[in-house]
Amino acid sequence: MADKVLLYDTTLRDGMQGEGMSLSADEKVRVAHALDSVGVHFIEAGFPGSNPKEAALFDLLSGEAFSHAEVVAFGMTRRREVAAERDEGLRVLAECFAPICTLVGKTWSLHLEKVTRVDPEENLRMIGDSVAFLVSQGKRVVYDAEHFFDAYADDPAYSLRCLRAAVEAGAENVTLCDTNGATLPTAVADATADVVAQLGEHVQIGIHAHDDAGVGVANSLTAVQGGARMVQGTVNGYGERCGNANLVTILADLQLKLGYDCVAAPRLEHLTETAHLVDEICNVAPNPNQPYVGANAFAHKGGLHVAGVSRDARTFEHIDPSEVGADRRLLISEL
Repeated sequence: MADKVLLYDTTLRDGMQGEGMSLSADEKVRVAHALDSVGVHFIEAGFPGSNPKEAALFDLLSGEAFSHAEVVAFGMTRRREVAAERDEGLRVLAECFAPICTLVGKTWSLHLEKVTRVDPEENLRMIGDSVAFLVSQGKRVVYDAEHFFDAYADDPAYSLRCLRAAVEAGAENVTLCDTNGATLPTAVADATADVVAQLGEHVQIGIHAHDDAGVGVANSLTAVQGGARMVQGTVNGYGERCGNANLVTILADLQLKLGYDCVAAPRLEHLTETAHLVDEICNVAPNPNQPYVGANAFAHKGGLHVAGVSRDARTFEHIDPSEVGADRRLLISEL
């Protein structure tokens, strides 16, 4: 039986960090149902209570029924010198309806020195206290290790201590984040292998990649091949700067190319429809060259190509377009 890989979508939170991206609460609910239809396992809705729109979204989602997906609330570890049970952000997470909470915490010494100004040992306590509090409130917890790969490159031992603090406090998943999007696949492979070797028997490992170096999808696949079993990404690669890893491409690659079990085949056939619907809701022009779902993904113009596909589609198509709900197009060529 193929290994199961869980899909975690962060379009409604991280995807909205992209320039020009903004959705109403009602529009976000539409996106959530589209994600559910294609078989996404987790839908990260955002920070509950951080602003009126987010509060309205969580109110709406609490009354929605999803056939497959679970809603995830997102937040941060406790503030410095504030007990977890008294931290306002953690209390909002504990009180919201979402069964799963994702906590992002610091891992890289550069951020401890320049951003939060927190002692490394206090940072470990902040991670452990925050996870333990939410677990005590009946929540399942994902720990997002921000800037993990940069931290690992600087100080592997401390970056692993951050993960252990979350695991020992009860996190069910620790996700390795390439927050700056600068890590290359070889480094992702090495770091993931070390994490899996040291912690893989005790916790599920996840990957959260960005595309600043153009390898967000490649890094996600590399991490899965190294033992990660949950992948975070956004529909069509929306996100800050150059975007997040494209979950549409990742899903098709994992299931059709690498043989992992992600979604049922009938759900995969909704992939093109879902990608285009989310573009429409977000008022984004679809990328015609997007792998698998773009208008040009299965378009053939050259005479030899058209002739070959007409005889046997395998000559110039890497998959059957129907597997992802796409159509073949034959274009007029002067060649």
